[in-house]
Amino acid sequence: MRSFSFVLLLALACGDDDVSIDSGTPEDAGVVEDAGDGGATEDAGPPPFEPDVLCPGRAGCEDEGDDALFVGAAMVEITPAFGDDVDILTVDTNGDAIWDPFDGDEFEDRNDNGLFDPVFIAGFGSPRPASGIADPQWARAIVLRQNETTVALVSLDTFSVFLDDTDAIRERVDAALGVDYVATCASHTHQGADTLGIYGLDESSSGVDPDYLERVRDGAARAVEMATANLERARIQYASFDFRDQPGGTYRYVSDARHPRIIDDKALILRFEAVDDDATIATWVNFGAHAEYWGTRNSLLSSDFPHHLREGIEDGVAGPDGGVVAGLGGMAAYCEGAIGAQIGPGEIRPQTWEGMELPRQGEQTKQVVGEQFAYFVLRALEDGETEETADLRVRSTRFFVDVQNRGFHVAILNQLFLRESFNWDPDRILVPGVNEPDVRTEIAMVDVGRMRILYMPGEVDPALFVGGYDGSFRPEDVPFLDEGVPNSPDVSRAPEGPYLREEVGGGFDYVSLVNLGNDQLGYILPDFDYVLDPDEPYIDEAEGDHYEETVSVGIDGWQRLHAQLRLLLEYEP
Repeated sequence: MRSFSFVLLLALACGDDDVSIDSGTPEDAGVVEDAGDGGATEDAGPPPFEPDVLCPGRAGCEDEGDDALFVGAAMVEITPAFGDDVDILTVDTNGDAIWDPFDGDEFEDRNDNGLFDPVFIAGFGSPRPASGIADPQWARAIVLRQNETTVALVSLDTFSVFLDDTDAIRERVDAALGVDYVATCASHTHQGADTLGIYGLDESSSGVDPDYLERVRDGAARAVEMATANLERARIQYASFDFRDQPGGTYRYVSDARHPRIIDDKALILRFEAVDDDATIATWVNFGAHAEYWGTRNSLLSSDFPHHLREGIEDGVAGPDGGVVAGLGGMAAYCEGAIGAQIGPGEIRPQTWEGMELPRQGEQTKQVVGEQFAYFVLRALEDGETEETADLRVRSTRFFVDVQNRGFHVAILNQLFLRESFNWDPDRILVPGVNEPDVRTEIAMVDVGRMRILYMPGEVDPALFVGGYDGSFRPEDVPFLDEGVPNSPDVSRAPEGPYLREEVGGGFDYVSLVNLGNDQLGYILPDFDYVLDPDEPYIDEAEGDHYEETVSVGIDGWQRLHAQLRLLLEYEP
């Protein structure tokens, strides 16, 4: 993410009358009761915790029926329109895919308005204008129904998704279809259109096209409706694999650029099969790897490696022996796992099956790695466990999080983030810790038979999910910790377990963590290794491996999320 320092002082010096403000009481604040006589009142404390969604368990979402599982799947293309009115970069003097007129870069003004109006690509540097389309982007929905509970799992080929987007999708799904809960995830492709808002022409302008955002929301809702219309009796198959057990080990496919080196290298898979004809309805895959394998110099819109992963699962893919493993058919969908410490291609050692070494990023790399991922999924499913049905449950909670990040303050003040903010006065100077905004976010757990899926609103450090401070999740042949790096973490101060996988997974054989689930709050980091620059906190990166702090909601973010998750886990109807 770019630095916001250029506009920080200007933005913090004034308010913005158009910024949304909620003057009401936060849902998780103490309630003050009226004494009725105008006298002093006492804080009665927060109301008893209640999930916002609880199915089954609430009226209209009972657990009555024959326990059969029904599944439907559908996908709607959401690739940005690339018509004659979209400007393109025609001269890129240094080949960095970044528009810089001071370098002599030129563009074709295809709409004749004198302005540069491209599709802005999110991720890496900016402005990065798209020059064309490499492969389509999709909204893919898997709808599950068991008894009177219906849940939609939606995967979007976007860089991010805000809770406001998720809510807009939910509102557009026809209520008559009886969908109780829609869960979304963003594939976090760094080769797709800006949906976050900070990848425009400069630090003070958004790269989001509101019309495109509407297309994403409409497409997702339509995919849910189509999938619901296609529900059929299904059985479920569970499978998993660890990258450490694959040829070349973990670092051939995914790496960790932040110390200590801890990677959750487990991939989790659900396959839904039609009872009538054994045909695959959908395959759902979850593991953690930033979708940025094509790298920084690409200017074509793409889903990055998930495109090749899904095609390989659906249509088949070549294996290491040269033979082709048959695809499953149906529709494949992918959600990110724990990626919150630069988990991705940064230091990988990719190779073709024939042993040819590849660059860490590039067009061929994202294809080869995506196809190899697909091969591992198909092989894992050969040993998968199949059951005739699956109990379906969902619970979620919504709450406020204090935005402490000064760079995020700038984005909110300049309306770069197209999301609502609350509980501050935009007509007063924004003062960190005194008058600063909250955002509303959400945590959810979706239980599908033997698997629990935890939806978290951001990019979670894998150490929070699996621990690994004893070196048990350190990839082979890389140092666990470089104590010579400034501000190197003192792992003796690391928290002891249980960590998230164990904490949320009681009674479940498979525990899945979805990052960028329903919302995006940035990186979610352990407290003991959260270091801010002493002079420009959040704006400048502290010495050492501390980039992620500059793109996090704030130093209290993890504690806030963890406290709400515990309430959700402990709730008993």
